[in-house]
Amino acid sequence: MIGGLNPHFLATRAPIPHQGTTDIDLLFALGFDNIADSSDFSWVDTALAAGGFTSINGWRWNALRGNAQVRLEFLCDIWDHIGDTVPLPGSRSAVASKIAGPAAALHAPVERQLVVSARVRADTPEPPETVSLRFASLGGYLLAKAAAAQSRMLAKDKYDLMYVILYNEGGPREAARAVARQLVATMDSSDPVEIRRVVNRYLDPEGSWSGVFAETMIGTGDSATEDQLRVDAAEGARSFLDELESA
Repeated sequence: MIGGLNPHFLATRAPIPHQGTTDIDLLFALGFDNIADSSDFSWVDTALAAGGFTSINGWRWNALRGNAQVRLEFLCDIWDHIGDTVPLPGSRSAVASKIAGPAAALHAPVERQLVVSARVRADTPEPPETVSLRFASLGGYLLAKAAAAQSRMLAKDKYDLMYVILYNEGGPREAARAVARQLVATMDSSDPVEIRRVVNRYLDPEGSWSGVFAETMIGTGDSATEDQLRVDAAEGARSFLDELESA
């Protein structure tokens, strides 16, 4: 699991609960290391048709399962391809969007035991009392979230990223160390250009990225002033970048 509940577990020092979303983000590894050695993905077309999925843009698909909206996205860290989308060899209808983040989120996940609520148990035949799910680690979450913030430019991504950078148990410097460890482990890059570029956007306390973080924190109940929260974001970004440089 990448998003959803993850900030709740990662940002243990937060002054107020994280404002989550109503969706659940699950990541499934089906990928390949480079296009030349990729598998046959002709089965994807059959699976999409069987699941009732309709295409939005080739890499993003929607389906309705009962009362739940399901969105399926094909994402890929492949870099031996210059286009914005990567073909899935054998598939006639699906492609993958080229974006940094998924590989790092998959590496060394944290396994957590979650209690199945009484409401879910009442609606499910022979339900378990607990489920075990793998969550993206601190470094994996931040890399994936930074990639999302860069590509989607949504307010919630700007808020999520700084929330976890500031309020994880070790603060901004531990966030940077976790990112550095994740990059080395996945061999993505020895120079984390993308996340550095994203975090740089918070350095100006008067800027829009710090402003989005501050406004969302206040909107969800934080008693701090907007000016203080803007400064917190800017100082957190500076500490993160300084530590990332030394790491």
